[in-house]
Amino acid sequence: MRFSYYKRPLFILLLCYAAGIIVFKAASSRGPAAARQVILPSSMVSLEGLVQEYPISRYKRWRFEFRADKINGARSDISLMAYVRDLNGASYGDSVRFTAALSEPFNYAVPGNLDWRGYLSDRGIKAEAKGEKPEIIRKAPFFFRIAQLFRAQALEVFAKNFPADQASVLSGIVMGEKKSVSEGLKRAFQDSGAMHLLVASGSNVGFVTFLIYFLCAKAGLDKKYTGFLALTCAGFYVAAAGLDPPLVRGYAMFAAAFLGFLIARDSGVFQGLVLACLAILVFSPRALFDAGFQMSFMAAYGIIVGMALWGPICRIGGFSNNILAIILVSFFAQIGLYPLMALYFHKVSLISILSNVALAPASGVIMGLGFLCVAASYWAPLFAVIKPLGAFAVGFFIRLVEFFASFEFSAVRLSPPSALTLSAFFIFIFALLHAPLFGFRNKKLYFAAAGSLLIGVFGTKVSPEKNLAAMFSDADTHSVILKHGSKAVFLVNPGLDGGKLVNSSLYYGFREIDGVFISTLARKDWSGLGGMAQSLGVKKIILPYGPLPEELSEVLSELEKNGGAVLRVWSGEALDISGVWVHPVWRGRSGGYGGNTPYEGLDWRFSGKDFKVAVEDDGRRAAGACGISGECRDFAGKKGELLEFEL
Repeated sequence: MRFSYYKRPLFILLLCYAAGIIVFKAASSRGPAAARQVILPSSMVSLEGLVQEYPISRYKRWRFEFRADKINGARSDISLMAYVRDLNGASYGDSVRFTAALSEPFNYAVPGNLDWRGYLSDRGIKAEAKGEKPEIIRKAPFFFRIAQLFRAQALEVFAKNFPADQASVLSGIVMGEKKSVSEGLKRAFQDSGAMHLLVASGSNVGFVTFLIYFLCAKAGLDKKYTGFLALTCAGFYVAAAGLDPPLVRGYAMFAAAFLGFLIARDSGVFQGLVLACLAILVFSPRALFDAGFQMSFMAAYGIIVGMALWGPICRIGGFSNNILAIILVSFFAQIGLYPLMALYFHKVSLISILSNVALAPASGVIMGLGFLCVAASYWAPLFAVIKPLGAFAVGFFIRLVEFFASFEFSAVRLSPPSALTLSAFFIFIFALLHAPLFGFRNKKLYFAAAGSLLIGVFGTKVSPEKNLAAMFSDADTHSVILKHGSKAVFLVNPGLDGGKLVNSSLYYGFREIDGVFISTLARKDWSGLGGMAQSLGVKKIILPYGPLPEELSEVLSELEKNGGAVLRVWSGEALDISGVWVHPVWRGRSGGYGGNTPYEGLDWRFSGKDFKVAVEDDGRRAAGACGISGECRDFAGKKGELLEFEL
């Protein structure tokens, strides 16, 4: 690995092409909103096109990305997210026809969490299609049909012969299908830093390539035929696992390495990574903004550069060298992911560098046993032997994941880094990876690393902190976050999922909420309070008088034990909370507390220096929001939409 790698035409082309994608996206997003909208038919339409991913079963429907080549017989070229009740045997690569209703993507936008509509838009999907049963016009090419059958067989073997958690882990490790993983187990994988093992990636491609190459070499085949067969089998696996960017990237890298091996030249793994990245972006430019794409390439880049430069320096003798190599691979893969994890998921696994030393090799064993179970399923006597072995191994693997996740600080929640902080951390990572090239006696290296690290840790946003209000909702709850500069944050109606509320608070830069305000004692206005308080500090909880539901009473008691203050308030009182005066008033329609009237509840009026806003109608409206200029406005939150405005 040399600095000249960064001067090669292919790498420069990649940078220029990526920059062009960013500029084009920025320019298109500034155009008139009407020009970016898709006009959808108001009635049912006939769709013809291509299934572009393996369908996923969610909430009694099958979901898949669909490219509509024809709408009501007229040529089209629009990508949709399709939902059907019955697949009728359709799968990835099939051309199908079905009748569906088109609509804008359903969405509950919550700050700091997945914006489903925005996520689909970044993938070029502007609408959803809901139908009943597609008719297959033309099956996928033979190669893909065989891949479909293998995938279906593997998932069926796992689902029918292993407990739910074990089946979901096997499906994730072997085929990259993690949708069935329970929330508790998914959290354990996240906290242990092993979530990437449930996604089919380059390591899976490498495992398949190495396994086939090893078996063919032992059989005495020539290396050219062996390599060709290994790459063919790896390509088959990539198709069966869904052709996701990590798989394509891994396959392109191994193909480049193999071609270099055949012509007895430097394999150029770095060039293989660049080529894979360029190939994916040519066919799908929007992938540049996908978190999975970015993290996959960052991990691969760290391993390639880090091991190329640090590997020769850190060699020691004997078996210990293998352990050290695994630790280095884990370190270089994880270090570049930390800033991205904080940016996208607001959580970083501190134990991941150590946990992956054990879990990554173990996942390779699980993958091998998974393939063996699928092959043995065709012969009952052999399967009877392999199945218990696989169950024991997967069960032990899950316990190992839970062990690493059980440490108190296995993972920490973080606010998303600013652009300045993010840039500083990547400069530090670049300096660390290339330290052997810079020279360890080069003082500039240490100054650059120390300076960027200090900025990354202590850097703040360049722009001044502003007062802000954010209104969002789910099926029955309307919540509001009020941000008073960098001084305080308030939350009205913590009725959404507690984990989402944690992410929202971290998104706005706070690990502690100064005041939580509950407008009514209906469960929809407080159901997420307990879950939120497990990860965030809550100073005060303010709620109206009235009989407390038992569940809410237990949550409030636990909060008081942890130092939180619970205040019951009446209309007309005044509270000073973190320098902001709060005045509760009866909701406009209630006229007072009647004990059981359907409209009873409180509105909240906040006032402070350059800060004045009233949250009314159970969080549905923010009225009288006044900036420094004194201009007052009313904002009505739309169901499912995120509305942010400065105060």
